[in-house]
Amino acid sequence: MASSLDLELSLDRGVRRLVDLADTHHATHDANDGTDRVLRHFEGEDVWNSMLPAQYAMAMHVMGENLSEERKRRIVRQLEHEQLPGGLWGLHRFGEPSLFMTALSYVAARCVGVAADDRRLAAARKMFAAEDVRAIPSWGKAWLSLMNVYGWEGVNAVPPEAWLLPERLPLHPANYYCHTRLIYMGMASVFGQKLRAPRSALVDALRTELYPDRDYASIDFRSARHLLREHDLWAPPTKTLKAMYEAVNLFERVQSKIPGLGLRVRCLAELRERMKFELRSSDHTCLSPVNGLLFMLTLWAHDPQDPDLTEQRRRFEGWIREDEDEGLRICGARSATWDTSFAIQSLVAARPSVSPSTRSRLDTVVEESVAWLRSQQITAPQRPLDEYKRAYRVDPTGGFCFAGIWHGWPVSDCTAEALEAFLEADAITPHDPQVLTAGIRFLLQCQNPDGGFGSYEARKSMEMEWMNPAEMFGDSMTERSYVECTASNLIALVRVRARLTRTGGDGQLLRQMDQAIRKAERLLRKRQNEDGSWDGAWGVAFLYGTLFGIRGLRAAGADASDPAIASATEFIRGHQRADGAWGEHWRTCLSDRYEPFDHGHIVQTAWAVLALANASDAPSPEDEAAILRGCAWLASQQQADGDWPEQEFSGVFFRTALIDYRAYRRVFPVWALSYGAALHKRLGAHRPAAQPVA
Repeated sequence: MASSLDLELSLDRGVRRLVDLADTHHATHDANDGTDRVLRHFEGEDVWNSMLPAQYAMAMHVMGENLSEERKRRIVRQLEHEQLPGGLWGLHRFGEPSLFMTALSYVAARCVGVAADDRRLAAARKMFAAEDVRAIPSWGKAWLSLMNVYGWEGVNAVPPEAWLLPERLPLHPANYYCHTRLIYMGMASVFGQKLRAPRSALVDALRTELYPDRDYASIDFRSARHLLREHDLWAPPTKTLKAMYEAVNLFERVQSKIPGLGLRVRCLAELRERMKFELRSSDHTCLSPVNGLLFMLTLWAHDPQDPDLTEQRRRFEGWIREDEDEGLRICGARSATWDTSFAIQSLVAARPSVSPSTRSRLDTVVEESVAWLRSQQITAPQRPLDEYKRAYRVDPTGGFCFAGIWHGWPVSDCTAEALEAFLEADAITPHDPQVLTAGIRFLLQCQNPDGGFGSYEARKSMEMEWMNPAEMFGDSMTERSYVECTASNLIALVRVRARLTRTGGDGQLLRQMDQAIRKAERLLRKRQNEDGSWDGAWGVAFLYGTLFGIRGLRAAGADASDPAIASATEFIRGHQRADGAWGEHWRTCLSDRYEPFDHGHIVQTAWAVLALANASDAPSPEDEAAILRGCAWLASQQQADGDWPEQEFSGVFFRTALIDYRAYRRVFPVWALSYGAALHKRLGAHRPAAQPVA
C-alpha cells in the first residue's frame, strides 16, 4: 500500500504535468478595458481511426484537389499507424478486420500515390480476392460510388425528397439524431445527383484491383444492394427496413423517368441552402467532418467557386492533426470545453494536497482556464433564431459546445460540466451568476419527457433504431436519455439551484428546475441495473456509467445508506483486481455484460476510485481500502514525467466506435489521486509535508 507521501508526490507530479499541457493564447478581456490577457485551456486529441483521413483523401481526389507531397506522405503514415497486425484495417486498432475500413483505406492509399503492388497493400488485395467487395456496408457502397468504382444503382436509395415529408412523421429526417440527420442530408445530396469522380487511369486500375476476378462492366451492382459482409455488421437491416428500402428504390426508379417535374432539382437546391445554414452557424466547420466532407462535395459539384465552400475548406484544417509519428489524423470531434471543464474540477480537487509551489501554479492555471471557459459560452446565436427553427435546432444561447464557441452546437452535459467547473473554482475565481442562469435555461431544453437528458437536444420522436441504415453502428437514430448526460445535468441543476436560492433567483425558473431535478432522479433510479451498475453510452462502459449514476443520485440527496448507492459501490468493489486496479474490456459495449481485461486500465481505475469516493462523505472501511489500493496502483503506473501510459481506448460512441480521449489519462488519475491523498490524510497516516517535485 502506498504511503500518504507516495500519493501526494504522485499527485504533485500529475498536477505539474497537467498544467504544463495547458494550451495558451491571448484573448481580449471581456471587460471594457480592451486589454489583452493570457488564457489557458486544455484539449487532448480525440483519436478514432483512419476512416476520416481516407474519406478526406477520396473527397480531394473527386474534387481534383492536388494535395502536397507532404500531406500525402502523412496520410500514408496514418494508414500505416492504424493498420492491424495482419495488414488489414478495422473500426479500431484493437478489433477485427473490416471490409469497410480496409476498402476505404486501400482506395485512399492509392489516391495519394501508393502503388498497387506495395507490400503494405498486399493483405488488402488478398482480402478483395477472397471476399466480394460488393458486400461492403452501405456507407462504403456510397463512398466507392463517389470514387466511380461502384455503381450508384447498387446503393439503396437515399432520396432527397424525404425532406418533403410532413415533419410530424417519425421518418422525416428532422426527427433523427443530429449527427445522423446531417449525414443523411449529405448522403441524400450526393446520391440525388449520383456524384462520381471522372473516369481516369486510377479509377480503371481500382476497378480491377477491387474486383480481381470480374469484368467491371459486367458486374451486377443492383443485386448487391442488400449484400452485406456479416463480420462488418452490428445492426443488420431489419425486415421492415428492407421493405422500406424497396419502396424508396421503386420511388427512385419512377422519379428518374419523369425528370421534367423538377422535383429532384428543387430538393437538392433546398438541401444546399440547409447546408449553407449549417456552415454559417458553425463558423464553417459543420457539426463534424463526417457530414462536412459530404457537404463539401455537394457544394463543389454545384459551384466550385462558392464562397461558403471556400471558407469551409479553409476552416476544415481545424479538424486536422498531423505529425511525423502518427501522420495525418482528422478528429471526429474537438473537445476543448469538455476537457477544460474536467481539468478545472480535477485541479481544484487536487489543490489541498499539493506542495505550495505547485499550488501557486495550479491557482494561476485555474484562474486563466476559468476565464477561457467563460469566453466559450454562447451569448447569442450566430444566425437569426428563426433560421435555427427552420433547421430543426434549439436556441443555443447559454450553452457550451464540446469543442468551443466557434462550433455553434452546444451540448447539455458539456454545459453542465462547465457550470460545475465554475462552481468548483469559485474560491479561486468567483463565478458569474448570469453565466449559471443562462446555462440552465439552455440545458432545460434538452430534457426528454422521461426525465433523462439528450446530448444536443431532446428526443423528437419515437425510438427508430429499427431503421438504422448505418449497419456498423448502433443506437444512432434518435437522441436518447443518456445516464451520463442525465447525471451531469442533474448535478448542475441541484448545485445551481442552491446558489440561485441564496441569491434570490427567478421563481419560475426555480420551479422548472425543481421539476427537472425530480424527473432526472427518477430516470437514474429506473435505469440502474440489477447488479447496481448503470450503462455508459460514451465511455467503456459500466464503470463509466456507474460513476455518473452515483454522482447524480448523490447530488439529488442520496446518501451511502440508499440502496441504489450501496448496490453501486458493491458493484464497483466487486470488480477490483487483486493488484488494486480496475479494467473493463471494450467488448462490454457489444455484449452488454461486464467483461474484464487481463490487466489494469489507468482511466477506468480512476473512474472506479472516483465512483467510490463520491458515494459518501465518509466512505465505509471497505470503500476506503478499495480507494487507497486503486490510488496506490495509479501511483505505481505513473511515468517519471508525471504522465500515464497510453492504453486501450476508453471512450465509445454508437456501440462499436471506440475513441481515445487523450486528455482522460492526464485528468482523471489526478482527480482520483486527489481523493486518495485526502483520504490518507484524514485517516491520520504519519506523513511529512509534500516537497516540490522537479
